[in-house]
Amino acid sequence: MNLRNLTVLGFAFLLSASRVSLAQTAGSAMIQGTVKDPTGAVVPAATVLVHNKDTNVDREVHSNEAGIYVASFVPPGPYEITVTKTGFVKYVRQDLSLQVGQTMTVDIQMQVQAATDTVTVTGEAPIVDPEKTDVSQVVSTGFVSNLPIAGRRWETFVLLTPNATTDGGSGLISYRGISGLYNSTAVDGANNSQALMSETRGRVTGIPYIYSQDSIQEFQVSTANYSAELGQAAGGITNAVTRSGTNTFHGDLFYYLRYPSWNALDPLAKSQGIYTQTVHQQQQFGGSIGGPILKDKLFFFLTYDGSRKVNPILYTSTVKYPLTCNPLVPASLCTAANSFLQSQVGIQPRFANQDLGFGKLDYQLNSKNRISSSFNLLDFKSPNSYRGNPTYSNESVSYNGPNWTQERIFITNWDSTITSSTINNVRFQWGRDLEITGANFGPPAIGIAGSPGGASVMSYGMPNALPRAAEPDEHRIQIADILSKVWRTHTFKVGADINLIHEVMINLFQGGGIYAYQGSAQAAFNNWVADVAGVNLGDGLTGRHWTTFTQVTDPITHVGRDDFWMKEPAFFFEDTWRARPNLTLNLGLRYDLQLVPQPPQPFTATPLTTLYTSKINIDKNNFGPRFGLAWQIGKGAVLRSGYGMMYAQTPGSTYYAQRVENGVYQQQFVCGSPAACPSLTFPNVIFAPPGPAMQAPFPGALTPQVTTFAPPAGTNVVHGLVPDFVNPLVHEGDVTFEKQLPMNMSFTAAYVVSRALHLPIYVDANVGAPVGTRSYDVTNLAGVTQSTLTMPFYPAGDRINPGVGVILTGFSDVNSWYNSMVLTFRKRMSHGLEFLANYTLSKAIDGGQVGGQFGTFFGTDPPVDPLNRKLEYGNSDLDQRQRFVTSAVWYPAFGKISNKPTRVLLDGFNFSTITTIATGQPVTESISGFPSGGVDGGLTGGVVSNSGNPTGGRAPFLTRNNYYLPNIYNVDFRIAREIRFTERMRLSLVGEAFNLFNHTIITGIGPGSPPNSFNFTNAGAGACAGHSNACIVPNASFPSVTTTSTAIYGARQLQISGRFSF
Repeated sequence: MNLRNLTVLGFAFLLSASRVSLAQTAGSAMIQGTVKDPTGAVVPAATVLVHNKDTNVDREVHSNEAGIYVASFVPPGPYEITVTKTGFVKYVRQDLSLQVGQTMTVDIQMQVQAATDTVTVTGEAPIVDPEKTDVSQVVSTGFVSNLPIAGRRWETFVLLTPNATTDGGSGLISYRGISGLYNSTAVDGANNSQALMSETRGRVTGIPYIYSQDSIQEFQVSTANYSAELGQAAGGITNAVTRSGTNTFHGDLFYYLRYPSWNALDPLAKSQGIYTQTVHQQQQFGGSIGGPILKDKLFFFLTYDGSRKVNPILYTSTVKYPLTCNPLVPASLCTAANSFLQSQVGIQPRFANQDLGFGKLDYQLNSKNRISSSFNLLDFKSPNSYRGNPTYSNESVSYNGPNWTQERIFITNWDSTITSSTINNVRFQWGRDLEITGANFGPPAIGIAGSPGGASVMSYGMPNALPRAAEPDEHRIQIADILSKVWRTHTFKVGADINLIHEVMINLFQGGGIYAYQGSAQAAFNNWVADVAGVNLGDGLTGRHWTTFTQVTDPITHVGRDDFWMKEPAFFFEDTWRARPNLTLNLGLRYDLQLVPQPPQPFTATPLTTLYTSKINIDKNNFGPRFGLAWQIGKGAVLRSGYGMMYAQTPGSTYYAQRVENGVYQQQFVCGSPAACPSLTFPNVIFAPPGPAMQAPFPGALTPQVTTFAPPAGTNVVHGLVPDFVNPLVHEGDVTFEKQLPMNMSFTAAYVVSRALHLPIYVDANVGAPVGTRSYDVTNLAGVTQSTLTMPFYPAGDRINPGVGVILTGFSDVNSWYNSMVLTFRKRMSHGLEFLANYTLSKAIDGGQVGGQFGTFFGTDPPVDPLNRKLEYGNSDLDQRQRFVTSAVWYPAFGKISNKPTRVLLDGFNFSTITTIATGQPVTESISGFPSGGVDGGLTGGVVSNSGNPTGGRAPFLTRNNYYLPNIYNVDFRIAREIRFTERMRLSLVGEAFNLFNHTIITGIGPGSPPNSFNFTNAGAGACAGHSNACIVPNASFPSVTTTSTAIYGARQLQISGRFSF
């Protein structure tokens, strides 16, 4: 057993008396405490009335024989506590503010009855929670309402919290070095994730947001050691609660505007003479209203949110046009080809229209029963949004498509007080997530100098993942029941959570065909021009200068359809034990199960395909213990620690790929070279494709045709999983010290460790043992050898089962480590100021985990040697060494200025900001091209992409993720002026700036994706002249900036808004 494994076991043992999270409750909160007399003796049978000041709804509980009272499943909001007991003075605690997921401890000291009738204590609970043990933070109502946020997507606020960072440029978030696919989001306790892609419903690459920011009251972000009630995540859990009506009518109308002339140009586009903004114009408008239907009994809340965005998509290029053609290509065709490629660079129109409605009813049936129900409805449409980032390098508008999305979500919660010490919560959800994507251009897809979507010159044609008639059409039914029981100094919770998910998927992935032209930009361009124009170069390869061709056919459903149910039951038990007045222990155990139907028609033609396509392993041992402690070591000082085992769910797309992309339902064929498919000439395809009609890219170019022939044996690609494939497991631990400071402030220092096991990786399992080795000269640009690299080689024909080609197989054997130190300063709102500052110093390493934006289906970082994957161990795709984020809201006391003109001028102003300073994230340097004669691609002959195509892979003489992008500096700022007409009617005028100082934030480099920092060059050619070995030559274009705008960061944007509230 190695040192690191011993460390984990030792850490788990030391924390075995600790717990994960104290009574975290999805969508609600808890108030508890101990009632004592003046001598410190406990007071049993005291009546504790927990009063919601917004709705006048009371919850009555009683202290037990240990003097402990607990009010579970309490909605967040303002509260007052009244305690009475015969012989004692009535005690009233006022001005308590309860947040989502919080367990607020309010201890009561009663006074013996004398002349005084009531003791009233005013003030919030201490800022340091003496019984909290988890690593979590609440993004408060004040922050949600007042911080600057681009696009009003409230989930973006999770980046304010520690141990969180971006996962790619689409908006996914990584917690503790774990892919963004393994997070979970809950709204009002109901699961808000899409099971197929393991992302938030609607997916981050599609719609602006699912729930309006005006519908969200606040939310909690848990990055380690959750309550046993929360699960199905190896990353982070976001636990949000929606707004409700109160006894007073409240409402608002809002309007937000961004306009192009106010905003800075994208720096990359500007450097190329393209003058545009990533968001041309954006309007967001709507309103909300809430109030009583029956006072003290029935309340409503409604929101409408409309969004109209004009956000052109910007295509840039790392190529200097015009490129030269072979002299045998007519000049007119050479000019036309260059003109076509140049026409794909620049600005293309795109808009996004969304309409969203939300309604909620809260009904207090009686003093013991409360029902809350909500319905969320969304419609979204946008052209050119399949490729949703603001900028793309070396791509075209043809390589895109329109998107339509519909969301329908109904949630009900029923809280019942059975006895003073027993409370039950029943939760129900029905939801539908329908996403459809079309295609702009006919098939096939073409990548010049690389695969489509990652080429160094251009990608055009129909993307390999389009069209999508349903990806997905997903229905979710969720039923949960949680029982809370207080007994002496223990609070027990037991519950079940059942999710039934119906997936309909209609997408013939790669059905349009894919051509790749590998090599340097000039060489690949020359080959493509000759083929697209049908020019005979006299080499006997007319139309056959391409590198690889891939196409999928579906002889059964013809459209790539699958229809199946996933069933995800979960059960948990939790005991919160107040062992001593200053020590709380907790023990939790959670069991998660993911039931997926077995493949309907496995591919049984060979032993390997039978092994890898016949079985979906049902991982039945997912028992996750959670332990933790909270020890109040002094006044306002708490030491916390915890350990827990968390299991994630495998994305449904992975199971879809094994079930139907298995060589039977969907048959994928890869021509690894023109010689493998001698009957195929560019731009023709083998099977009739889905999508728009095939077309020529420019006048004089050939129009693709269907050339039906039987692909040679050994060219088909099969997707499978090893029979013992299991869900990811993460061991989490933390040690935290928090100290209350003067002026409503606190300081926290924490150490967080995560050890993830069983993360997936996908390789060609139909590769035999390597046969010999190959050597390569690693040179400089001049061709001078710097070193010689020798690698094992898998030659053509090196198949275990030669009757099939690539068997792209999932193995769950990637492990990761994440270690971090977190420092936090927090100030609760007082004297007009609230702020939160988090600093994270961390390191994430793993054995080949792929980031979430590329991790669905069989997404993977291709290993250089399929039989020696230990070579992949290195810096994680998600590594970010340092991240500092501070957020603040300030209401200056200008209203107290004695000079009236100055007071009138300044009164009502408030300011807020979010500042992010972070080190860049890493990229892996790859090689364009690969030697011939391999069974697959790469320098070993055994490298395939996540589509099963041969690819160059990473440079094996460098470690994974050895190159780090520049640091990130971003300041968002908001200034607002509130004008009051009456006590209840006011108008807020707001100006916001995102990336206030217009710092250039480089988020992607190239050429290609991943960046091709080297070119493979055959011996005797180009810079490899005079070499007997083939050469790995640096790419002079590396590193070239390819992306400076993402869903999170970009050039400076200004926004104005107005909000009328009543």
